[in-house]
Amino acid sequence: MPKPRANAPAAVIAGVLALLAAAMLVWFALYNVFVATEANGGLSGITVQNMAGGVISAVFLVIAAVFTFARRIPGAWTLFGLCVFYVVAVFVGMPLVWGTPLSSQVKWLFSFDDGDSTAMALMIVFSVFAAVAAAIAGSVKSSGAKS
Repeated sequence: MPKPRANAPAAVIAGVLALLAAAMLVWFALYNVFVATEANGGLSGITVQNMAGGVISAVFLVIAAVFTFARRIPGAWTLFGLCVFYVVAVFVGMPLVWGTPLSSQVKWLFSFDDGDSTAMALMIVFSVFAAVAAAIAGSVKSSGAKS
């Protein structure tokens, strides 16, 4: 009897959306590097944190997307967890850590005035949709046999 696998269409959709979210995280990291270098002539602590966080988060998303593309059920649920974690971290975690009011955080995210806020807003949108697709991929199992 073949081992159950994640739903193929949902796994592909979740993987593609996760790759788009990862691209937005890389965009966020690169934007911070270029803007900080132009403005300050070097990298500040927050810029290094943004750059490292963006790149590391993107790598984790890509790894989870690969396992989701491979239709691994744990990979789909890991992708779901990462996407939910990133959305919660941006909306709740960062305002708590930096003492930013939630209204200011939401205004910055969805103002689309700078490249970094645009990248983070798009990352949130892609992550929410990837989480939904990954949950569907992990929940709606199909057999490993090819039809």
